[in-house]
Amino acid sequence: MTGKRFTRYFRDPQFRTAVDEQFAMADVAAESGIWITYAIHDPTRTDYIGGEADGLIIYVGQSKEFAKRIRKRMRQAGMAVKRPTDRIDGACYDIMRKGPPPRFSVRERTTTAIDSLISETNTAKRLLAAGYPLLNQWAEQKFGGLEVDRASVPHDWLWPITAADAIGSGIDMIVRDLATRQEMTLDLSGFPSGTRLREIKATIMASGGRKVRLFVR
Repeated sequence: MTGKRFTRYFRDPQFRTAVDEQFAMADVAAESGIWITYAIHDPTRTDYIGGEADGLIIYVGQSKEFAKRIRKRMRQAGMAVKRPTDRIDGACYDIMRKGPPPRFSVRERTTTAIDSLISETNTAKRLLAAGYPLLNQWAEQKFGGLEVDRASVPHDWLWPITAADAIGSGIDMIVRDLATRQEMTLDLSGFPSGTRLREIKATIMASGGRKVRLFVR
């Protein structure tokens, strides 16, 4: 039989309790306007590196809406039947197939989008250096090496953030007129707060004759 009521969450009271515990933890940890860097643990594997009680850390993420992110992670994991286990959704599905749900822990809190990206990346680098088998896919998060800061954050990471988060992060959008070679700083406060920087860039580029870049103050 199919349908929501026949998923394991509804059929297995012990599993449902364990999932609800993770949701409750996320609800308590979440704060308005605060980004959270979090770790995903595999509770079926003993943490032989740092002795984490929740199990071996296999992934690091970040979110401004922590409670929603945890629910989304659980939902995507539950549907990842055909996904490879070297990706986090597939790995979480495999964990649940063995028994318990994955577990989550808060590693750090930040107040801006750019600081959250820095926190996520540097947390991943430190855990990798310690020997944790992380499944993060960004190149800067798959390998160790030097930590990133505001000056070295790849700008490709910044285009998806919103105008409001760019303002809060001290990120300017610079528009260059190719004909006159003059540059101007765009007033991001003139756009709806939820507009993505990449959307603003696409609109400007579509008119032709101009290029756009970001400047992190």
